[in-house]
Amino acid sequence: MVKLILVRHALTVDNQKSRLSGHIDSSISEEGREQIDKITNYLKDFDIDKIYTTTSSRTKDTVKKLSELKSIEIIEKESLKEISFGDFEGLTFDEIKDKYPKEFQDMIEKGYEYKYPNGESLIDSYNRVCIELDNIISNNDDRTILICSHGGTIRNIITYLISNSYKYHWNFKIDNGSVTILEVQDGFTVITAMNNTSFI
Repeated sequence: MVKLILVRHALTVDNQKSRLSGHIDSSISEEGREQIDKITNYLKDFDIDKIYTTTSSRTKDTVKKLSELKSIEIIEKESLKEISFGDFEGLTFDEIKDKYPKEFQDMIEKGYEYKYPNGESLIDSYNRVCIELDNIISNNDDRTILICSHGGTIRNIITYLISNSYKYHWNFKIDNGSVTILEVQDGFTVITAMNNTSFI
């Protein structure tokens, strides 16, 4: 069995302003820094064998204190990053609708298949994340793995493990600082905690 502890990074400045930050960096906000202390305190007594993050500073910053406290080195994985919004990184959906009305309409009509200009589609990000997740699971039997990443990445992981499809991606609410726990064994997945923010 592999136990996965999925942590969404703490609240960022871009999150507060509803700005798309997939592959661009965004700093943790004041509220987010308070969340980090609470996340650390909540997870400090969990048995954790490895900690994975993305290359984005917001994921590394979220679990830095925890990794130091538990003396576990952070393993960075580019492939666990959020979807790339391409040319729309840093914009809000209202700004996209106003400045790029045709693209906005395409976004609505194509859904999962819509590819952001010079970026990815949701299906692209799903496939990328699933390949990395398979690697992590196959290399960590009987271990507890913490993955600190992004809302979209965590939704990709959950929908892949429970349905082997991206089509349920938007059925899951994943808040900043939340903890979701899954146990994976012999092709079966048990969700023991979903979007837990009770400690924040």
